[in-house]
Amino acid sequence: MRTAGVLIVGAIMGAAVVWLWGREMEEFLEDRTRGVRTKAAEAVRAVDETAGKVLDRGGDVLHRADEFLQGTKEHVSETLRAGEEAIRPAPAARET
Repeated sequence: MRTAGVLIVGAIMGAAVVWLWGREMEEFLEDRTRGVRTKAAEAVRAVDETAGKVLDRGGDVLHRADEFLQGTKEHVSETLRAGEEAIRPAPAARET
């Protein structure tokens, strides 16, 4: 029972501290963390810019790869059609 009583008294004291000095604590922490938050925001912006550049380059590479594959597909199709025509036997002559 003693542990539960200490826990309840601690919760009440914590709530009183926050109620009395909460605004001052918030302002203090905001002032202390301003530099860290600014650096974090700059880092996020840098990551955004870098990711955009990488994705743009990736898009260009994919576009070139798509063009290459389309060209290859056309070349393979033409070659197969030519091979098909080369091996197809001529129509048999009809005897009349």
